[in-house]
Amino acid sequence: MAARDPLFCFNLYPYDRLLELDELLRVMRAGEASGFDVATFADHLMPPPESHEALLNQSWWDLPALCSFLAAHTRRVRFYMNVLVLPYHPPVQLAKSLATLDRVSNGRLIVGVGTGWYEEEFERLGLRFAQRGDITDEYARAMIELWTAERPRFRGRYVSFEDVSFYPKPVQKPHPPLLIGGTGPRPFRRAAEIGAGWVPMQGTHEEIAGQFREIQSLARELGRDADSLWLGAGIALGAGSEGERAAEHIRGRAAPVVPRDTTETIAQIRRLIALGVNLISVGFTWSTPADYAAQLERFGREVIASVRP
Repeated sequence: MAARDPLFCFNLYPYDRLLELDELLRVMRAGEASGFDVATFADHLMPPPESHEALLNQSWWDLPALCSFLAAHTRRVRFYMNVLVLPYHPPVQLAKSLATLDRVSNGRLIVGVGTGWYEEEFERLGLRFAQRGDITDEYARAMIELWTAERPRFRGRYVSFEDVSFYPKPVQKPHPPLLIGGTGPRPFRRAAEIGAGWVPMQGTHEEIAGQFREIQSLARELGRDADSLWLGAGIALGAGSEGERAAEHIRGRAAPVVPRDTTETIAQIRRLIALGVNLISVGFTWSTPADYAAQLERFGREVIASVRP
């Protein structure tokens, strides 16, 4: 997955409004037909009952199963887990599910990974919140070993295996791209060491661009092709997407700048591209799947077609 032309992403969220499969497919097909490259999916597993007030959603799909279904009904759009909370998922089973998804989608999987932030959810899952960074590092490396090694072998504190067979391997080589979520020295190092790119959790676009240059410098020190790394960032349309507003509520982030019209939207996207962003998430506010599909179609016609050569 080389970093060349920017990819446009739309969010399948909140899931509460997309529980009917015909409506879910309507939005997916509208996004694909409108020129979007990537559909993104948020991950939670077992949050507390009151979480729907903060997350603006209470239904959480099993993402590999959902995306395998969607892969059978789409041709081009990629499936981006943004982001999977790795400590929530046993790594061997997750590696198997994602390898299967990569094959049934013919290599359309993008795996965003993060440590997680919702301490109350960790408690309900019986996981130690303070150890989430160590767990994430181990799980990510164990999954890479399973995906790439002919005879996988891994020994860690949280996961170990040897003398095993792991097939089929993913379609994408050496493995599906891992985009590292999070902001701070440890996510930066993780992105530089094993990531195909970085997805920030906070900061202005200018701050993000500067931090990305730090990650690229670390990657070069490790002998990696820093110019191939992806950088994710986005814009909000209308009042901002539900997912973005939930994140702002929980983390206390400043609200994203909202373009006033199509001309300003195009200008912002060109500014993002100039800053090095090549995975552009577009947040919409919508009331019904039909409304969302119409907004995706209009954005593709008025914005994507104007930005792309």
